[in-house]
Parts: sequence; C-alpha cells; structure tokens
Amino acid sequence: RGYFVSEEWSMIIFEHVCKFILSDVNLHVPQGITLGLIGPSGAGKTTFLKLTCGLLAPEAGRVHTMRLIPWKNRPKLGSMTGAFFADIPFLREADTVESNFRDLKIAYRMREDIFDREYDRLAEKLGFRTFEKESVKQLSLGQRRRAELGALFLTHPKLILLDEPTEGLDQAARDSLRELLMEQKRAGTTFVVSSHNMEEISF
Repeated sequence: RGYFVSEEWSMIIFEHVCKFILSDVNLHVPQGITLGLIGPSGAGKTTFLKLTCGLLAPEAGRVHTMRLIPWKNRPKLGSMTGAFFADIPFLREADTVESNFRDLKIAYRMREDIFDREYDRLAEKLGFRTFEKESVKQLSLGQRRRAELGALFLTHPKLILLDEPTEGLDQAARDSLRELLMEQKRAGTTFVVSSHNMEEISF
C-alpha cells in the first residue's frame, strides 16, 4: 500500500491511484532501484506499467513519472523511458530488424559510432545478428523478443518498464537478458519488471 521517499528522488509516484482492478495504490519508486511486480494474470501488473508510461490515465489519484504526468506528456517521457509490453508490437512488422534499429538511431539522434557500437553489442548479446535482414513479421516469437528487447536497450533509457519480458525466450536468451539488466542496473537505470514468476525477474 505505501512506500515513500522524497519526491525529489522518486522516479515514479502513485498516490491514491485507481484504475480497473487497482484501488488506492500508494507507491514511490526511488531512482536506481529495481521493482518487481509479482502476481497472476489479471492482478493489475500491466495496468500499473501502462499508467506509469502514459498509455492509460488514472480514474482517480495522482501518477507522476520523472516529475511528469505520464498521459499528458507521452512524447517527452518517451525519450527518457523504455517500455516493453508483450501484447504491444515494439518494432514495425513490415521492416527488417536492422532497418528498425536504424530508424531508432535517427529518431534519437544517435551518433553513427555510438549506434554501431551499441548495435553490435546488443546483436552479439541477444543473438539477433543471424536474422537482422529478415522482416519482423517473419520472425518466430523468440526471435522477435530478442530484437525487441535489443531495441529497447539501444538508447539507454533512464527508466525501463518490462511486462513479462522472458515470454518466448529460451534459457540462453533469458541469461543474456539478465546480464543486460545487471549492466544497466549498475549504470543507475531504474527498472519496473512484471512477471508471474519471481525467479525469472530476480537480478
């Protein structure tokens, strides 16, 4: 129901928030921590994440993410936040994996050398180099997840929201994802990760 820190150090603030199954949620998430949302389907985990990034507006209460009202400031917030939802496509299906990444490079105004370095690192870590020339719609679920998660990490967002991120991944990909999460955590990134499996999101 309630965990509070100074608003100055809070990445996410929920005060008396109500939406669908969520009722009177009070929570302050400090910068640089990892918050795990555990529960079965229908428990409100995805709703919490969508409220945090502005895909939903609360029916009651106050939500602030990085001192912004998410649903009123989605474009600005989107430049600082990475959000992955298992039920929302992250990449354009008609384009190749590589072209999707290059479009992100342009959108985020990344320098060519920085983009090349990060792309190579993520392609190696998550193993999507072998199918980077294929269109996203032709990929298996596991391949798509590898590429989507790579795209999410490309720009090093300050806040990362992950909704059931291991769905469709084999054990090798899960291990690679965990390594990436640990690297970003050491760099000060704040994470909110939802899962029905406590073991899968422990890092």
